[in-house]
Amino acid sequence: MTRPRFDDIHTIPLPTDRELIPHLQVLLEEALRRQVWIMFLDEQSRPLPVLIPMDVEAEAREGDGAALLQALSCVLLDFEIATLVITLERPGPAEVMDRDRRWLRSLREACVASGRAFRGPFLMLGDQITQVPPDDYIGIPLVYSDDDDQGSF
Repeated sequence: MTRPRFDDIHTIPLPTDRELIPHLQVLLEEALRRQVWIMFLDEQSRPLPVLIPMDVEAEAREGDGAALLQALSCVLLDFEIATLVITLERPGPAEVMDRDRRWLRSLREACVASGRAFRGPFLMLGDQITQVPPDDYIGIPLVYSDDDDQGSF
């Protein structure tokens, strides 16, 4: 499927995650590298013309999510009333790994602490975007241990 042109989609509201996830899948297509995508929605949940990829390390450390949002501070000033849509992209196995859970926790905590409206964080594995329930990652420690996932994903 070809990516839509902004002029063709900017008037379509995406008020629920059920509508937002297919939109994200068309925009992001397939997980190729470890990065976080930041998208913005206006006050009617319509997409704004900004989609920002940011490379991230394999392991999230405490404060990484906040540092990511801080790096966007100039952009965030321009979109103060916008809702952030956060998607973690990772190639590799299709199952949710502990290092994914640590990133999702870090991103969610940063969004909550910022006081900004946000949707997600979502997780893109392969060509699918999923919504991992917060109960699946909120309690995971941000400290990596030898018992956690192995590999370079």
